[in-house]
Amino acid sequence: MLKVIEIENIKGIGHRKFELNITPNKPSILVAPNGFGKSSFATAFKSMNNSRIKLHDDDLYLENAANLPKISIEYEKTDGTIANFEATNSTNTISGEIDYFVINNQTTPKGIGSQYGTATATLEIRDVVLVDRIPTNVAFAYSNTNARSKFGQNSKVIPNISTILSNLKLVEKLSENYQALQRANGTTIQRRINAIISRINTQNGTAEILLNWIEANELNSFKQIEYLNTIGNLINEFDTNFTEVQNFLAAIQLIWLYNQDTNAFKNACVFSNYRLDKQKFDNNLATFNCTWKSIRSSETQGKLVVKFPKAISISNGQRDILSFISLLFRAKRHLKKDANILIIDEVFDYLDDANLTAAQFYITTLIDEFKENNKRIYPLILTHLNPNYFKNFAFSNQKVYYLDKSNIQVNPHITRMLRVRADKMVDELIRNDISKHLVHYEPTHINRRNEFRNLNIPELWGEAENFYQFLFDEVDNYLNGRAFCPFAVCGGVRVKIENVAYDKLQDPMNQNIFLTTKMTRPKLEKAEEFGVISQESHFLLGIIYNEGMHWKENQDNVSPIASKLENLVIKKLIKDVFV
Repeated sequence: MLKVIEIENIKGIGHRKFELNITPNKPSILVAPNGFGKSSFATAFKSMNNSRIKLHDDDLYLENAANLPKISIEYEKTDGTIANFEATNSTNTISGEIDYFVINNQTTPKGIGSQYGTATATLEIRDVVLVDRIPTNVAFAYSNTNARSKFGQNSKVIPNISTILSNLKLVEKLSENYQALQRANGTTIQRRINAIISRINTQNGTAEILLNWIEANELNSFKQIEYLNTIGNLINEFDTNFTEVQNFLAAIQLIWLYNQDTNAFKNACVFSNYRLDKQKFDNNLATFNCTWKSIRSSETQGKLVVKFPKAISISNGQRDILSFISLLFRAKRHLKKDANILIIDEVFDYLDDANLTAAQFYITTLIDEFKENNKRIYPLILTHLNPNYFKNFAFSNQKVYYLDKSNIQVNPHITRMLRVRADKMVDELIRNDISKHLVHYEPTHINRRNEFRNLNIPELWGEAENFYQFLFDEVDNYLNGRAFCPFAVCGGVRVKIENVAYDKLQDPMNQNIFLTTKMTRPKLEKAEEFGVISQESHFLLGIIYNEGMHWKENQDNVSPIASKLENLVIKKLIKDVFV
């Protein structure tokens, strides 16, 4: 479990501690408003190499090199023990335990000079380096002639395994079983294999007759040999056109080949795996490349690179999904440890629905691959869009974390009152009075003190003027940097906006119609019909007063509104309401 991430002196973050408790192998959506520091969060991880944090000058906190960067991680291992890792400008213990990779937008502006005193620029998409160094082209040093010579008199039974060595997916599996290939060369196991080979060589007949004899007399012996059966069964999973007996005879040759020159065999596997990865990537890219430009991977100066055209040559959606797939491929090659962090910085916020679905499919597939290999990956998707309202994310097992809860102090009495308002088991008259007199502006007097006392709600709130004063006091706390209740701020904003519109209405009949109109926006629209025009910000703040005054059970009601209230523009709009 990824319990805590703490960042100091990186880009826009002076010091922030994120207590997250993120479980592995499921999409984790980290929500925070624009300006909070999500890009700084991503920069922190992108700036770490294996030995230290190396910040670009633009990423120094307050542009001051004296502000030394630091990243701390508290991590719960699979055995339940807690470990703490740290990276600074001179050390990095995180990289020894956890791999990390950052995916972010690849579009950058590029100046192209000036003409007649006017500067010009264009948007370019950075090339994505998929593989930093293409491995050396090493072929498997297999010779069927040599293998037959080693086998002996009846070598005509052994198959030519060139087809196996050219099967990229089969070789990938072999490269995951080096230990079995090595241990199958042990003295005891080789003695048992050689004994079977000796018995085969005493037989007579055609290759077909001999293979039938082996199947009847020695196949079970093959199956009883540890590690040989591992390789034989692995080959059997693929369509090689070999019989089960031939699979074991092929396994014997692979064991010989591996132990004849271990390094050469591994190097050949590395190049074969590179070819497979390139093939998979090009197939995926071709699926999404519906542009008229030829976008594909190319081997350039010893690297495998995806080169993109100028941004104006392809649509934003095509650009974003193609670059995302490219970077996800690179991430998969980079994340090799048992624990891995993948940070996706607001890439999903700007994809259209179809490409968003595709991107989520690839994330899910990546998670499944890590799970199958008994590894843990923490996909941290940074976004400013609240998933409760923007249905961008459709992962079946996603979990949402709200990063910004600073200065929040929820008043339990107001949450109790909001629950009562939503509870249909409570007297309807009381619920209606809460809606009419407390969470909306209503100048007529109400006295529900006795009922509130019985409901464990502050008795004084049973009179609207007392409750309004509480709301306005909390708004004042919010605007002046003191601890505040987010629900009270929402209520205060609504009551104040409605009060402002009501006071501008001169005709008592119009005032009465305003008060009896349901919901704030229709009230303001009704006031406009009577000639009272509300400021546009009073409508825009509906994301505050509508969200905070309706309680939803079995859901995080605090974080979504808290993240909005931390937005500086929202704060300015609310301040203007109360000026």
